[in-house]
Amino acid sequence: MQIPAGQSDFAAIFEEYEDIYVIVSPPRCSSTAFARVYWEQPSILFYSHEPFEGTYFLGEDLPYVVDNLRNPLDLTRIKNLSSRGLGHSLVIKEMPYQAGENFPLLISLTKKPVVFLTRDPRQNIASRMAKKKEVGDNPLFPHIETGWELISAQIKYCKDNDIPYLIVDARDFRNRPELVFKQVFSKMELPFDRKMLSWQACPDAEIDNLNGQHDHLYQQVLSSTGILPDRGSIPPIDSFPKENGYRDHVRDCLRIYDRLLASSARIRISSGRPRQSYRQGIYTGD
Repeated sequence: MQIPAGQSDFAAIFEEYEDIYVIVSPPRCSSTAFARVYWEQPSILFYSHEPFEGTYFLGEDLPYVVDNLRNPLDLTRIKNLSSRGLGHSLVIKEMPYQAGENFPLLISLTKKPVVFLTRDPRQNIASRMAKKKEVGDNPLFPHIETGWELISAQIKYCKDNDIPYLIVDARDFRNRPELVFKQVFSKMELPFDRKMLSWQACPDAEIDNLNGQHDHLYQQVLSSTGILPDRGSIPPIDSFPKENGYRDHVRDCLRIYDRLLASSARIRISSGRPRQSYRQGIYTGD
């Protein structure tokens, strides 16, 4: 891909790293845990956590993003596997609504397939509502922040512009990580070792861009030593409030999710398609 005209700073970022890998995910889809496996890949030395975050929440301009990309988290003291002499690559994890209109600029930074993460919307939306309540925020956050309408549009953008991409479901990679990451890293033309699925806890790693406002979102994953399986129940539709059209929005998100599960770009853990009961809220797939 080409860097959009007039974005010389981003062109410099593109040239600075051997490779750049991009992960795009709605909130609460285990995206930081997914990215942590990349942290253990020996050739990946740096991690940029949601570099566009301040453009959405603080009204910052693109120089803020460039500054974030020029000051990523150095992984060399965090990763278990040696990276000596093996590469100089960066992984970026971002949210659909934070990238927003700058999504084409974000994906212009990579030559590799873009990874889009999904999770049952009833789970990711309920989880974000619970995290909002945890710190005293209004749990009825704007619909755009669920991420589903934008991730659908961003996947369409990639498809329409012949940009390679993958779709990975959170339950798949959390419950069958070795099977999923073998396929993902093969698509990235990166070696995979099952040792990448375990790591040392790093609870003091600073990845939040909003002066600690979101630290509570990352405590569990930064304190973990590996991917935790997803055995959680799926809340029923009628557990979501009708206020502000929330329940109808969750239904709309489910329709998007169901379509993405059926996509040929999805990394699969079996030859069949997982079966889901939206009415009862029970996951009956593998």
